[in-house]
Amino acid sequence: MRRIRCGSDGSAFRLATRLTQPATVTVLSAAMLLGTPGLATAQPAQDPDGIAALIADVADANQQLQNLGAQIAEEKEGVNKALVDLQTAREDAEAAQHEVEAGHQAIAEADAAIAAAQRRFNTFAASTYVNGPSDSYLTAANPSEMIATAAAGQSLALSSQQALDNLKRARTEQLNKESAARLAKQKADQAVADAQSSQDAAVAALTDTQRKFGEQQGEIDRLAARRSQAQAKLAAARGNDKPQDGHASPGGPSGDRWGNPGAPVAGPMAASQPAQWDGPWDPTLPMIPSADVPGDPIAVINQVLGISQTSAQVTANLGQKFLQSIGLAKPDSTGINNGQIPRVYGKQASEYVIRRGLSQRGVPYSWGGGTAAGPGRGIGSGSGTVGFDCSGLILYAFAGVGIKLPHYSGSQYKMGRQIPSALARRGDVIFYGPGGSQHVTLYLGNGLMLEAPDVGQTVKVSPVRKSGMTPFVVRYIEY
Repeated sequence: MRRIRCGSDGSAFRLATRLTQPATVTVLSAAMLLGTPGLATAQPAQDPDGIAALIADVADANQQLQNLGAQIAEEKEGVNKALVDLQTAREDAEAAQHEVEAGHQAIAEADAAIAAAQRRFNTFAASTYVNGPSDSYLTAANPSEMIATAAAGQSLALSSQQALDNLKRARTEQLNKESAARLAKQKADQAVADAQSSQDAAVAALTDTQRKFGEQQGEIDRLAARRSQAQAKLAAARGNDKPQDGHASPGGPSGDRWGNPGAPVAGPMAASQPAQWDGPWDPTLPMIPSADVPGDPIAVINQVLGISQTSAQVTANLGQKFLQSIGLAKPDSTGINNGQIPRVYGKQASEYVIRRGLSQRGVPYSWGGGTAAGPGRGIGSGSGTVGFDCSGLILYAFAGVGIKLPHYSGSQYKMGRQIPSALARRGDVIFYGPGGSQHVTLYLGNGLMLEAPDVGQTVKVSPVRKSGMTPFVVRYIEY
């Protein structure tokens, strides 16, 4: 504050008077206004339908819809996980059964070996008993004959011992193989039990998801109605009942179900203009696939697994073909190249994967759909659509170079090498949700990714969404 110096002419006083006059007038004016009838209510009221409250209501509804979308995505991939676990358990049970059969074959061979050894031993023992001990020592005419007789006797003794040892060895092998067969049988029994548990879990997951989808559809409808009502009130409050251009404001809902949680609405007009869409569905609302399972759910599960059962062999064949194209095929190669593509060919392999994935743009989304061979029928409503879900698309793209991936994003996240998301490069795989459990996409570089987004949409190239992204991307191909 500037210090006021008093002068003999009283100028300082006049300055102070001028400085204090406006404050006095302001206080008096405020008092007069407050005392005037009808003006006291001009203070801002806490109106629940005020603009700020309506904007907050729209933003909250949008956030809850995004959260529901993430839950639905996780539930869909959860059913995929149950199917992958069931397929693995059945494959383990089948392998264990093969071990049991091999054990039975080994026991049969051991029994045959024992029988042969026993016959040889019996033949030698009978011969010795019939002929009795040799009297060649008594009839030997000279020392040479005695030595020859001794050698023959020693040879017979060795033969007898060898026959006895062979019989003992055959019996020991039989015991070992019987023990191995018992262990294989126990393993097979456990594998069958695990397969049954996995099947029960898959049925429960499918049934539970069906129940949740029904509840969540009701919640989506409620939130959508609440949002529409708030948007209509907000538009009316601003005297803007109709959008001028018939479309949503660019700052309005983005359709990004993993959008920025808690982010403010981009501009006050964004929430005031209800979105208008050309299609039959609103992309800002989470789409729930029908999980209705007509008849036996096990039959549905078997149908889905039957479609995907050939994926491993298709992947092996494609991998062998790719290796041949770069001159690396070997006669004994299985074609499955997980982690085995030389770095010098990595860039070529990665670009092949990207081209293979991009070739499916426009293919419809199908929950549970997609194999190494191409689009396929999925689960529930997806059973009527030949297409891909998110993990099915990634499975298909990488199968082209012999990389075998499970049809579940959470399992795909655990394969390959995890790289910090900030260091992602073209050909890496981006995941969303805890442990990659909600969504998976293929990074194309330049902030773009390839994905099978959701029900009602098709395989397409989209801008990368960072919200909900896992801290790591996964690199299956090094270069």
